[in-house]
Amino acid sequence: MSDQPSNAVNTAGGTYLEGDAQTGGGDFVGRDKITQNIQLDLGKLIETLQSALPDDDPMPRHLLETFRQFQFFHTHLFEWKELHNAVNDITIALGQFMREVERLDISQSEGSARDLRRSWRPVAQKVDILLDWAASVKYIAEQPFAVTATGMQGPAWAIDLRVACTRVDENLDKEDVDENALYDATYDFNDAAEKHMYLADKKLRETAGELYNLSRIVLGSMGHDEI
Repeated sequence: MSDQPSNAVNTAGGTYLEGDAQTGGGDFVGRDKITQNIQLDLGKLIETLQSALPDDDPMPRHLLETFRQFQFFHTHLFEWKELHNAVNDITIALGQFMREVERLDISQSEGSARDLRRSWRPVAQKVDILLDWAASVKYIAEQPFAVTATGMQGPAWAIDLRVACTRVDENLDKEDVDENALYDATYDFNDAAEKHMYLADKKLRETAGELYNLSRIVLGSMGHDEI
């Protein structure tokens, strides 16, 4: 039996190695490293299949369509996730401002317009970030967000949040802030943010479900020896 003391090590779910470890020249894979990026030349793969199979074999066409479906769901999933994150940032920033507006409403006191504008600024900045991103969105909207001579165009979530944000801005730009009007505008903005957070999360779940179902169909058609 070894005379060396036994030390308890908390690896927090990771992998702990003590002493020498041989990995056979490859990577040691713990829980935090489970995938490897693989670059796939899809065009070359399809060309190889077409040359190896009869001209009327539908397999290359079916494979190409399957990859296109994967690409469709992944691109949409990414943008819905980005929208979720952007709206979540807005709601987090909004929390402090709403508490101040609620405090003024309960106390029926007049707030400092300067302090209110300062508290609102982080929210407005997050909205600007969202709208900048909305101007380049590609997959989850029929057209990107833009302000034109005739008005605004783009996804409803961008337009609604821009309109609600502008209403709060207009209340704060007044020399004497109307606390009641500001309260209403703030809660209208919060309602818009919560609505579009819910809708974005719904689309995120639906897209993830479609991607999962497609993966089950594709992988389910493969035998265990092929995976």
